[in-house]
Amino acid sequence: MELLQTNQIKEALAITTSLVAVDADNAETQETHALALIAQGWNFLEFRDDSAAEDSWERALEAYQHACRLTENPGLLQLSTGQLAQMLHNDDVAIQYYTQSHSNNIEDERASFFLSQIYLLQKEWPKAKHWLEESVKRNATEPFALISLALAEAELGNCLEALQFSTKGCSILPEDPNIRFVQARVVRLCGNPQQAMEILLALPTHMQETEMFLEELNFCKQELNVD
Repeated sequence: MELLQTNQIKEALAITTSLVAVDADNAETQETHALALIAQGWNFLEFRDDSAAEDSWERALEAYQHACRLTENPGLLQLSTGQLAQMLHNDDVAIQYYTQSHSNNIEDERASFFLSQIYLLQKEWPKAKHWLEESVKRNATEPFALISLALAEAELGNCLEALQFSTKGCSILPEDPNIRFVQARVVRLCGNPQQAMEILLALPTHMQETEMFLEELNFCKQELNVD
């Protein structure tokens, strides 16, 4: 770990590889090996070797999974495993470990929030709503969970709840452009494209240059019948 902290990745990986060779059924060894492989992956990515980076991360995911199977008290290991799986677009594995992490870390809201983001991207609104409610139960003042719950409610047609959650999320972090963008979508879905457009046009310039901004703005214009 000291080697990793000083960016001596090759040396750290050499040690963890040797440790795995002699004691593969040690959870701590597998977890540390995974960390070394993750660091190696980022190093490969820095030199634009995407294929090598992904291979290193896939091996890290295997090590994390092995570590989870070996320990009776995984702590946040399952959360880390889910995050790496999600980064690798392996949603099935991510869902498995996030669900386990949510059950085993009863005060931590992150696993349920990350689960909700998978289901939001898949447009599975009831599942997204469920996991966001679980997240908000554990942290009622997390603005990104609140605004995400607002979006899920809006997509399900529950506009009273959607606008309430949207207002609360924005009040906690009023200047965040990502939260304001989702607020605009919630407002549009709840039948007020004019207000949604006003929110969008108040966003920073760099946000207005994104594809998702232009798409959302176009939805507003279509509903208002303007060019």
